[in-house]
Amino acid sequence: MTGQNVVVAGRTTDMWERLFQPVERWGWEFVKPVPATVSPEAANPPMAEQVYAPHDYQLREKRAKRAWIGLIGYLVLAFVIAVMIAGMVQAAVKEVPMAVELTGDIVLGLGVLLAIWNLVRTLRRFTVMKRDYTARYNAALERYNSAYASWQQRVAEHDQREAQRVAAAMRWYPVQLTTRPARVDVFGGTEDGWASLLVTMGSPLLAAGSSVFLLDFTDLAVGDNLGVAARAKGHAVAVHELPRDLAELGIIADLDATELGEMVAETMHTMNRTQFGADLRGLHTDLLTAVAERLSGPLTFAKVVAGLQVFRRVYDAGSDDTLSPDEVRKLNSYVDTVGSTDQTQNELQALEGELRGLARAERAAEKQTTAGFRAAWPVRGYSVVATRAKTGRHRRFVEHMVFHRTLQELHTREATGRETLIVAGADQIGLESLEAMARQARRAGVRLVFLVQHLRDDMQKLLGAAGTVTLLMQLGNGDEAANAAEFIGRGYKFELSQLTLQVGRTLTHGTASTEGGSSSVQRSRGYTYGGSSSSSTGPNGGSSSSGSSWSTTNTTTHSREQNWSSTVSQSEADSQNRGVTASRVYEFEVEPTALQGLAPTAFVMVENGVSGRRVLIGDCNPGTVLLDRVADRPRIG
Repeated sequence: MTGQNVVVAGRTTDMWERLFQPVERWGWEFVKPVPATVSPEAANPPMAEQVYAPHDYQLREKRAKRAWIGLIGYLVLAFVIAVMIAGMVQAAVKEVPMAVELTGDIVLGLGVLLAIWNLVRTLRRFTVMKRDYTARYNAALERYNSAYASWQQRVAEHDQREAQRVAAAMRWYPVQLTTRPARVDVFGGTEDGWASLLVTMGSPLLAAGSSVFLLDFTDLAVGDNLGVAARAKGHAVAVHELPRDLAELGIIADLDATELGEMVAETMHTMNRTQFGADLRGLHTDLLTAVAERLSGPLTFAKVVAGLQVFRRVYDAGSDDTLSPDEVRKLNSYVDTVGSTDQTQNELQALEGELRGLARAERAAEKQTTAGFRAAWPVRGYSVVATRAKTGRHRRFVEHMVFHRTLQELHTREATGRETLIVAGADQIGLESLEAMARQARRAGVRLVFLVQHLRDDMQKLLGAAGTVTLLMQLGNGDEAANAAEFIGRGYKFELSQLTLQVGRTLTHGTASTEGGSSSVQRSRGYTYGGSSSSSTGPNGGSSSSGSSWSTTNTTTHSREQNWSSTVSQSEADSQNRGVTASRVYEFEVEPTALQGLAPTAFVMVENGVSGRRVLIGDCNPGTVLLDRVADRPRIG
């Protein structure tokens, strides 16, 4: 177990170290890396160079395979020719047989020589062409192998670079605001989500030397985790729990009479605005101011309650030493001025009833202070004022008192631009008071963050106010999620609406027959004339003769032709047609069900910047910094 504790402590220390960096951060945006791209050359491998053999080479190659067959053919042909020539010579000259034999031998010898010469010539030409073709083929093959190896290397290098890029790509980028809003509104969420958000966005502020002041009205201690982390990093942390630390905090100790009267009157009005038939803030302010003006020393709730009792004529100076004799005398001198009408007495009783619980908590505290509430607001570091009252009515009154006391502090706050005020559970306060605090925070240069649990009633009017950024966390209620989705907006998109598949088959069968014929008659006639003459002279005398001849030729040719044919054809065709139809729809950018199903630490941020509306989905889980591939700077673009 000790080893496990050391590991957990080490990882926690590492997380604090990474969180406390002076860079604004509201969470992290998950960005899926661009998938690895295929090399543009992958589909274009080098083409082999085609080397064609010469036509003569191809013919000679075939002849070479039949070289011996060709030789035998030449010999046989030479022998036949020799026999034929010998026969012809023998028929012409019968008396010279030796010449015939000699002529046959010569012809046969010439045939053999011709065959051998043709064979040698063919083989030599074939050898030269083969050598040239082989050299060109080997050179082309070598060039192809070299180009293919180079292509494979380039594709492999591209794939390796893409794999390294995807493996090293950042997955999480910090979420920063592109504007400088005076207020950030967070709607929805759970206590775990708010606690995570406070740690994620508060740690960079503390690291940058700013102050963070949290009013925790949730009764869930959402700011404790940030306090633990801040202490671990050496930042000043102050936590005040009301009403337990009411005396130590001195919430009204540094107020004058008028400020006290206005603060309590505003508290009464915002708590009971639905019960008042008329606005009684003026009467409450006058009564409380009259009491406070006649009290000496730092104001306390016990003295204010005792002063109200004097106005009601129920204060027992003999048994209660809260007021000095001088204070009692001053208050008694003003009793008649206050009056004893029913409305005045009722309001005095109402004020006393609301403040009596704070007075009891103040008396129960062992430590008293005169520093006042202003000292609770840190110049640097982290300070928390949280309400932990047991009864709902008492807790609500304390919350409103703290809220309006903070609002009064903003009236006199000097602008530094390095302070952040967070109100967790702001939906406990009315819209009017929240808008008043927003105005004063803007004037004082204090960034204001409202954590609102429910998006309903008047709280919807806070959505999208000028100069604000909105974070929407988990909204379980359907109506609230629908309102948030409407605020995020709708957009046009193309959705698949129809798939079409058509399958067809075509069968074709046909027959055709033809029949025909022709006949022709051809006649020809020819004439032939011939003549001859001869003369001879001998010892006994001479003689001569002459003659002529005529011939006529008639030719008639009859021809007849008849043909017929029969054709049978058959074809079969299959067809398939696929269709996809997309329609343009106008739908929510983020569906209400998606907002209902968000993780406790997930959020949707809506920011109106210079470049337009920005909708971003992020996560504020502080443990994200311990993941791999978490960027230190926000994503560009």
